[in-house]
Amino acid sequence: MKTLLTLDYELFFGEKTGTAKACLIDATNRLLGVLAEYDARAVFFVDAAYLVRLRYFAQTYERVAEDYAAVIRQLQELETLGHQIQLHIHPHWFDTHYDGNQWQTDTRRYRLGDWSRNETGRIISECTRELNRHLKNKVFAFRAGGWCVQPWQHIGPFLLENGISIDCTVYSDGQCLDQPHLFDFSGSPTTGSWNFELEPCRVVRNGTYKELPISSTRVSPLFFWRFAVNRLFGDLSEHHTFGDGSAMPNSKRELVRKLTRNCSIPVSIDGFKSSLLRSAYLKALRNGKTHFVAMGHPKALSEFSLKNIRLWLSEVYGRGGRLELMKVITDNEEVQVSEPA
Repeated sequence: MKTLLTLDYELFFGEKTGTAKACLIDATNRLLGVLAEYDARAVFFVDAAYLVRLRYFAQTYERVAEDYAAVIRQLQELETLGHQIQLHIHPHWFDTHYDGNQWQTDTRRYRLGDWSRNETGRIISECTRELNRHLKNKVFAFRAGGWCVQPWQHIGPFLLENGISIDCTVYSDGQCLDQPHLFDFSGSPTTGSWNFELEPCRVVRNGTYKELPISSTRVSPLFFWRFAVNRLFGDLSEHHTFGDGSAMPNSKRELVRKLTRNCSIPVSIDGFKSSLLRSAYLKALRNGKTHFVAMGHPKALSEFSLKNIRLWLSEVYGRGGRLELMKVITDNEEVQVSEPA
């Protein structure tokens, strides 16, 4: 089974975005310390829209210029260490401004689907250029911000124009039908990867694009009740996130759904969700899965996360496996992954 760890390298999008130092630089370094224990490599999906806005406001504000320099330095260090950088986009950054003290976020156009086709094409091209200009290896894979990858017809052709043909957004039976998140992966394939054309959840044998889905796990409402209790009463020394911002709140309908119904969630190294990581991996092995793709966010890691990542990596490497990276596609069967150099 091919095993990958993928990270969404981004700030928070609630009332407080948090700082680049806490959410990105320091949090990523904590994760790198654990990965180094196993000589393991990860794939970082970098929010390039944030980089574009950093670069723009760096012309005016010294603090933003310092953040921009620090983030670019870390991305280049990640690549030097053998980790992989790919494209992630939260387009609401193009409606967000820095006021000299903090970011004033506007998430009304959170999805690429909320922008016109011309605007979407410009955003994807500008973000790809900005990220590639700092890298030795150009990006070839994409993950949509907030899993908002639909409608694909609105996004895919512009990605292809920029050399990107692999998507890594879908997770089996994932769903959110409330703004600003809006996606529906119900009925998606359960295979390791597949070709598609107009819809990433529908297999097309010789489709132009490839989907490498995030692994998912089924949870009951009890998991979210425990999550809520842990958030209120858990040991802060173990469960406090490294990032210093706040997430966007769930809508009331989405919150009720999670607290009353079984649902699928992506396999994650974030916070309390990391408690499911090792068991989800072992289940994937038992079920003969060809790929296991875990995800996470540096901003959402905690001491509890690092403990569970160590347990998971001990399982992976103890069985003779290793974390692998993506590779440019040259065939029509499945997404290729490669051992780190």
